[in-house]
Amino acid sequence: MATKPSSRRSMIFGAAALAVALVAGFAVYQMHSSAAAGTTAVRITLDPAGFAGDTKQAYVVAEQHPELLAQLDCYCGCEEHEGHKSLLDCFRTNHGAGCDICVGEAVTAGKMLAEGTPVDQIRQALRARYGHGG
Repeated sequence: MATKPSSRRSMIFGAAALAVALVAGFAVYQMHSSAAAGTTAVRITLDPAGFAGDTKQAYVVAEQHPELLAQLDCYCGCEEHEGHKSLLDCFRTNHGAGCDICVGEAVTAGKMLAEGTPVDQIRQALRARYGHGG
């Protein structure tokens, strides 16, 4: 009995989806296993050691508090020209190193967090200071 082309495509699509899910699941398992075993975790920002001054401090904030920067908007316009979704994205590449707005936002956010300022107030302060491009 021959298989219909549409059901054959469905089977191929299903097998491909299963393969992608297995690979993604294995990657997540490996990240958690590495972290639990005390090995080096996957880096989500560039290494702060490659920078100096306020730029280094901004990358330190991004490395130590990615959950904070992921909740904050960047006001340099990178969402339009680089597709960034949050301030954290600026520090995944060299973009943050070449942008005073990104660096200023990250350093300010880090200081405010250290003072115990809630995220919503940090967000408001950054919007007030940088919301118009600087």
